[in-house]
Order: sequence, then C-alpha cells, then structure tokens
Amino acid sequence: MDAEKASEELKVIRQLMERPIRFSTMSGLSGILAGAAALAGLAADWHFWCRYDQATAMWINIGVWAGVLVVAFAAVVALTRIRERKQGMPIWSRIKKRILLTILPPFLAGAGLTAAIMYRWYFRIGPNEWGLIPAIWMLFYGVALWQLGEFSPIDVRVLGAAFLVAGVVSAVRYQINPYWALGVTFGGFHIVYGIAVWVRHGG
Repeated sequence: MDAEKASEELKVIRQLMERPIRFSTMSGLSGILAGAAALAGLAADWHFWCRYDQATAMWINIGVWAGVLVVAFAAVVALTRIRERKQGMPIWSRIKKRILLTILPPFLAGAGLTAAIMYRWYFRIGPNEWGLIPAIWMLFYGVALWQLGEFSPIDVRVLGAAFLVAGVVSAVRYQINPYWALGVTFGGFHIVYGIAVWVRHGG
C-alpha cells in the first residue's frame, strides 16, 4: 500500500470514528417532512383507489409513491446539506461514497422486485402479487437503514428494525389494498424518528 492510499484509508477511519459529529448534520425536520409526504401520498392513493378501476389505480399509485420518494429524498438532501455547510463539511467525500455503495443494493433489489411483480401482473403470469409491493419496500428500506446504522448512532438502526418488523407483518397479512401500511410506516415512523432526531441532535 503506497503512502497516498494509506493516507486516504486513515481519513476514512477517522471519519467513521467521528460518526456522532457527522450524524449531527442530519435534520430532524427532513424526517418529519418525509413522513408528511408519505401521509399526503396515502391520501392521494386513497383518492385514486376509490375513483378508478383497480388496474388504473395501481399504475397511478406507483406514480404517487414514486413522487413521495422524490420529495422525501430532496428534503433529506437539502436540509442535511444546509447543516453540513454550517459545519464547513464538503458536499462529497469518500465516506459518503461508502455510504452510497452500502445502501444502494437494497434500493435496487426493491425496485427490481417491484418491476418483476408489475411484469407478472401485466402479462397475467401467476396470481396477482401486487399487495406484496409495500412489504417489499418496507423490508428493503429497513435493510438499507440497518446498514446505514454502521455509520450512525443507534437511532437509524432502530428505525430500520421497525421497518423490517412492519414489512414482515405486512407480507403475512397483506390485503387487496395494503397501502395504508405505507402511510403508517413511511409516514408515522418517519415523523416519530424526525421528532426524536430533532430533540436529541437539533432541527
């Protein structure tokens, strides 16, 4: 290992040891806004489900929750970046790259399974498994949060464990319209988490 590579590895180790400082840049408000976006998605979901046939409503619901993801992600990135700038932290670093590579596989796996279920439903291959999609999202999101806990204090891991439990329960007891579970978890869990982060680490 040359000196430059060794220096880079030492920087990563130092950043990992400073994770309570890095965690303080995360915004409790972003968690609350993400939860609010999920609750708004639930309201829109219910609106379309009651007014359109099942096939049309399913496609619309996928679009609604994709929009929720975009809004929640934008809130997290923007508010976290504001707190990072106050502490003079760079917009990109090796530790952020490691975090991205750690949480990306669960998101890709969840998206892949969702696409497979949509494909099977559209071409009528086997039974309708659409109701499993919320459970899939909860489980893989929970896995991503659990892995993110390697770089953060216990708060993130607790949230991940809550999503894993809720995902299993939803998979066992899913209904024709299981999307209320998304409102309870992505909405309620995030709001509770956001309030806890705000109280413990600031807004």
